[in-house]
Amino acid sequence: MSDGDVISPVDAGLDGPAVAAASVDQRYRELFEGARLGVYVSRPDGGLVACNLSLARMLGFTSVADAIGTSMRAICDMADDRERFLASVRDPGRLEHHRCRLRRQDGGMVDVIEAVAGEFDAGGTLTELRGFLIDVTTSVEAELALLDRERQFRAVFFDAADAMLILDDSRLILDANRAACALFGASVSEVVNQPLDALVVDGGEQLHAAWRELLALGEAQREHHVRCRGAGTRLVECIYRTRMHGHGHVCIARDISDRRRIEERLMQAEKIDSVGRLAGGVAHDFNNLLTAILGYTELLLVERGPDDPDRRDLEEIQKAGRRAASLTQQLLAFSRKQVLMPRDVDLNQTVAELQTMLTRLIREDISLVCELAPEPAMVHVDATQVEQAILNLVLNARDALPAGGEIRLEVTPVGGSQVQMPPEQPSAAGDYVQLRVVDNGVGISPEARAHLFEPFFTTKGVGKGTGLGLASVYGIVRQSNGFITVESEPGAGSAFTMHLPAVRQLPEHTPAVAVATTAARGRDTILLVEDEEAVRVIVSAMLRRSGYNVMEAPGPRQALDIFNHRGNEIDLLITDVVMPEMNGPALAQRLIGLRPKLRVLFISGYAAPGIPPEADNPNVSFLSKPFQASVLTARVAQMLARANGGH
Repeated sequence: MSDGDVISPVDAGLDGPAVAAASVDQRYRELFEGARLGVYVSRPDGGLVACNLSLARMLGFTSVADAIGTSMRAICDMADDRERFLASVRDPGRLEHHRCRLRRQDGGMVDVIEAVAGEFDAGGTLTELRGFLIDVTTSVEAELALLDRERQFRAVFFDAADAMLILDDSRLILDANRAACALFGASVSEVVNQPLDALVVDGGEQLHAAWRELLALGEAQREHHVRCRGAGTRLVECIYRTRMHGHGHVCIARDISDRRRIEERLMQAEKIDSVGRLAGGVAHDFNNLLTAILGYTELLLVERGPDDPDRRDLEEIQKAGRRAASLTQQLLAFSRKQVLMPRDVDLNQTVAELQTMLTRLIREDISLVCELAPEPAMVHVDATQVEQAILNLVLNARDALPAGGEIRLEVTPVGGSQVQMPPEQPSAAGDYVQLRVVDNGVGISPEARAHLFEPFFTTKGVGKGTGLGLASVYGIVRQSNGFITVESEPGAGSAFTMHLPAVRQLPEHTPAVAVATTAARGRDTILLVEDEEAVRVIVSAMLRRSGYNVMEAPGPRQALDIFNHRGNEIDLLITDVVMPEMNGPALAQRLIGLRPKLRVLFISGYAAPGIPPEADNPNVSFLSKPFQASVLTARVAQMLARANGGH
């Protein structure tokens, strides 16, 4: 028989009772050694007397023999609690569900739940400890991870910048963070235990729909108006998430009132810019037509005497044409395509000089008060256009005072840090001058305020306004690198504030330029470049009637051909600004490159980039369409007579 054979009790020569006892002992040993639980026997001082393989492996040993002799006191994480542990076993005789941490041989820790029974001698002295250990390390780690996630969630929840609410299935608020309390203007105790529906102003179907979507899909997003103590109603964006960390549903509420207001203002600005581009294009085309209409009318009037039966009709045509030209100028002002002649202006002086005229324009039951700045309020603007803007605002204020009242003009220099720039206005360093036109009239509704600066929008009756007054003010101010704001409520009056960049220079004293009032005569040669045939024909006729030789070109390419062949004969270039193939400034640059002292007169329905200021080049000038024949010929004569001219 080999050493590895198992000897049964019968083979060992044992009798019946002994065999039975040995069999039971064998089964207990097999149970002891094969148990998945850690089983051990130790002395009260902690010395390990016996254990099974599960316990040995639990403690990091490869065999039971290696584990025997280990001190259970030494490997216990709370070694100092050994006496208390022994007392807990000694008094009742056993200890159930005892949690502890044991140090493995490799230094790692194992979390266990222990059941221990004490073995006592005849005198009641504890002689042995017999215990069972369950390794719960994985469960403990999971529990700790859960607690850690819980702590993280609570930290994020309470410290979040966005308002956060915990809701139950019936939308009852279970918890609220600091940001939520700040949003609603209430304490935690005031917010908790009330339904979300009570805070939402426009709850109804929107809130119900969001909740159905949340329960079905696990998330939802809606915008609600909510009640905020001390701040009225605010627009919030609510993002709902379901069953977060077992806390119920989470609602993240973000106040988007200011963002939505900025978005609406940006959309409005983009809308106005789009309409402005359309208006500028329409005004440009109209100016070409009006140049022809007014030009031919003026030529016909020159040939009609005072008693001519057709003269009255021609004068009516001229009057209508000038009225149409005035309307196109307002459209150009709105679209910021108007030709400006900026200079340094003191707004104090401008308002003071306008006061008498404005007083005559308003009714006797309206008082006009001007509050000027104590120091010069210098801005770089077109004085005429700013005067027109002030006039339009005062007339608008007058119409808002049907029962009389007060209009106040205020000029105030302000530092750049005090100015709240609108979102559509590029930020610019520097100070501003505010010119406010304030009335205590009927005020403006929020609906009307949203459209105030749109062309042709008016709250006045049919025939009482063109709807271009405020639109032109908007364009003048924006083209002057400023912006305009309005504050108004129904029944509380209105305040329109123009913000114009301030300058530090003293006011310029612009000398008056003498303009010829009689028809100029000349024999010089002019190259006229104009792609609009009707304009080209009438301008050519105006010049020829004044004795000038005119070479006509319908476009830049033809103009270059003429100049290449007969350039030495040309004394003055008159060119449109906006043309196909090549614009007027580019054409002029090409020709000036061939003839540096060539004089150039630009004509256009609206301002365009690329035209050098007259102050920078005395050989360059600009004339805005539509123009009278006398103005054109006077400007041409003035340019041809300037010193340093010639070839």
